[in-house]
Amino acid sequence: MKKKAVLTLMVVMAMLATGVAKGQAGAVDSSEVVISRYMQILNYEALRADSTFYMETIIYKRSKPDDTAILKRWFRAPNLFRAELWHGDTLLQGCYTNGKDKYRMYDHGFADIWSNADIGQYYFFASGFDFRGALYQRKSDGSEFRYDGVWEYKGHEVYKIYAEAPERYNRYYLFEKESGLLFLIEETNHHSAFSNNKAFDHPDLHGFHEYQPFRGMIIPSIESYQMEGDMLFYYSSFDYQPNNNDIFEKD
Repeated sequence: MKKKAVLTLMVVMAMLATGVAKGQAGAVDSSEVVISRYMQILNYEALRADSTFYMETIIYKRSKPDDTAILKRWFRAPNLFRAELWHGDTLLQGCYTNGKDKYRMYDHGFADIWSNADIGQYYFFASGFDFRGALYQRKSDGSEFRYDGVWEYKGHEVYKIYAEAPERYNRYYLFEKESGLLFLIEETNHHSAFSNNKAFDHPDLHGFHEYQPFRGMIIPSIESYQMEGDMLFYYSSFDYQPNNNDIFEKD
């Protein structure tokens, strides 16, 4: 069975112009309550250490549906991780760590070799590949949140939370009130370090269309991004694999 968010992104995009704040009597009184509920539903703490979690994500643009990229990610609790972004036979970006003393990165646009990184550089780069999302990192990345109350979108009540973090554009998170699931991230053009009107250097919207239950967890399986006047679609599948230390030790 698949747990689907009630609202699709296309509906949400239309609703962005029509959202109305509602009275907050009886509503939750803090952003952390909403976020904690969501993270408890996802339950990433159930990730096993006796096997390697593997996620494969097919990525394509609406304007070029036959031109796909593949994002491969491996994770073993508590902190072994590897990510590789491929376009055809070309590795575009990658990173991995054994969680102890090896932090390696690959960036096709910068240098076509794997290279060592210091721990800070590595985690800044790798955070964008973390399948658990920015909210999982919220207590260590300097994020600050503001609870904006209950809003109504086309008859659906949602919680709206505003977020600022040092390394990201400021954003709004929207959660279904009934299910507690996140269904939309709306990014602004404001950054904690500066303010500008760069409309095409980051996504405008990040929609979550479908969640799948998996071994005690609930994981986003269909996502989309509105960016540069186009749409990017992410279709993810996941499973456990036998442990193989080479994944986290070798280029």
